[in-house]
Amino acid sequence: MRSKCLQLNAISDVFEGFLIKDRNDQFASEGHVHFKEKLLPYIEAGEPIEFVLAGFPCKSPNFVEKSFGVMPDYGEVVALKRIEELSRSVASVYAPGCQIILISDGFTFNDIVGVPDAVCDAYNKSLRSIAGLHAVVWKELSDFFPHADTAEKLRKALIKNASLPCKGIEDLKRRALCNLELSTAHDKLCGYLYNDMRLHRQDGQSDDEYLSALGQKAYEMMYRGMALNALIEQHFPDAVRLSVHQYSNAGPKFTLGFVAGATKVLQPWHSVPVLTRSGTVELLPNACVDKDAHALLTSDGAPWLYLELDKPSDGQFTYKLVKKPSFGVEISSTGNTAPESLSADFMQSIVRQFGFVCIRGSDFKEMEELTRYSQRFGEIYHWKFGAVHVVKPADKPDGFVHSLEKTPLHWDLSMLPLDHEKVKDNEWFAASLFMLYCKQPPQPGEGCTTLVDGRLVLDMIAPERKTQWSRMTLTYDTRMTYFGGVPRTYPLIYRHPETGEQILRYQEGSDSELQKFSVSVDGVSASESSLLTHEINQLIYDEQCMIAHEWKAGDLLIVDNWLTLHGRSAMSASSKSRELWRVQVY
Repeated sequence: MRSKCLQLNAISDVFEGFLIKDRNDQFASEGHVHFKEKLLPYIEAGEPIEFVLAGFPCKSPNFVEKSFGVMPDYGEVVALKRIEELSRSVASVYAPGCQIILISDGFTFNDIVGVPDAVCDAYNKSLRSIAGLHAVVWKELSDFFPHADTAEKLRKALIKNASLPCKGIEDLKRRALCNLELSTAHDKLCGYLYNDMRLHRQDGQSDDEYLSALGQKAYEMMYRGMALNALIEQHFPDAVRLSVHQYSNAGPKFTLGFVAGATKVLQPWHSVPVLTRSGTVELLPNACVDKDAHALLTSDGAPWLYLELDKPSDGQFTYKLVKKPSFGVEISSTGNTAPESLSADFMQSIVRQFGFVCIRGSDFKEMEELTRYSQRFGEIYHWKFGAVHVVKPADKPDGFVHSLEKTPLHWDLSMLPLDHEKVKDNEWFAASLFMLYCKQPPQPGEGCTTLVDGRLVLDMIAPERKTQWSRMTLTYDTRMTYFGGVPRTYPLIYRHPETGEQILRYQEGSDSELQKFSVSVDGVSASESSLLTHEINQLIYDEQCMIAHEWKAGDLLIVDNWLTLHGRSAMSASSKSRELWRVQVY
């Protein structure tokens, strides 16, 4: 019994950290008791805990004051990752873990707020394409009413299934006249609809007519909300109820915060994501964002998030996401402002958040100029030949780096000699960032620098597999004296030296006659080692995790050497003039 009590308390403590609390929060006084009562049957059976949340319906149609547009943006990504974080946190104190059932309730309400069915459907389909979600189980109305083949039929089936005590909207309105709880709920919905639909006022509609129409729509939302609640109770009677609305957390519903540290309810479909200079993400109504202090980061031409600027002149550039959900940023000047004027602190914060940036249109005429620029980001690593490594195909290459062959994926400064002063102080010493400047691009489609989102690779594997990887070490060996010529052993996963987050450390093997590079997993058979490296190679080359950067003259890549892996695609002789300048900092 004591063990169960300890587990209940541990899970309750973890869960409390994900709640949004108002001034009269009652989780500590009442809610934790209800919460533990819901947990007990799961713990006694040793089964995963079920949470259920109705949400992620559709974007607010108020694109001026609330949202960016009709499709998911980085706000939804952050919210879903927060839900995954809840799952991981529960699993850290309760081995069977949990699953979170997300019921997309868009078709329940979308017609009321003026969002077309097709738009609502596209939004929800896009949510399911977000990678790395293991605890989320998606449900929608069609899962419960498979024979209803249109959104309107689904709504009718939902109402019919509920058997509500109110016999229609008019009956609900009569009951609300003498029921404080119902009338208060109606007033709140009127305010919500006013904020969401003020851009959809009909021509010629008077104030009284407009407010009356909103009042009617609020009753319709209440009625359908009651039907949805009945559906959830019917199908998930034992699950812990999470909510996107503010409650006292006394139970049976608990208010989930979609971003860490949130103090009030804001859903990603009613707000926009803002990346602060400190690296945290906030959700704010669009109208509340100071546009002079933030730059818009777009993805495929659509708004994705706001970046908090370091100084106003940093706003004189365009910012484009390279790959969803958060890998790489391409920066271009909108005028005559030189890219080198961008704040180093601002650049460093973006690199830490997105893995790399590509600054278009840089112009370093001499290597010393690139060296001086790179000094702003840390201490420069000096090779015997100097600070700048000229990466260019040689007539007689002594390895794949200076050849036309593919360069395997790796991280920089991984194979330094064991007697190197930096390695003697820290056996896992590596560059923190490196710069690649394109002096002469290769032919289109050749000599691309391949970059891997190490964070996403780790998100793609199941949590239990990630735990297994965290216990593994790999040994790498190459004859190249340039790298020291001594086998080196690294953990497959370890902690980022600055942020503490788990990061992937992996180098791809090579059978090139120019340079053999062997990889073996320690403590397992050769066949098991081969299976693991095959598994990793599939993931790092997955199109969701990798990009191939096509070089243009003047491109400057600033790459986080901890969060990414990088390599190069093969080239033909016509790209022999390809020339990159590389500087590494630590």
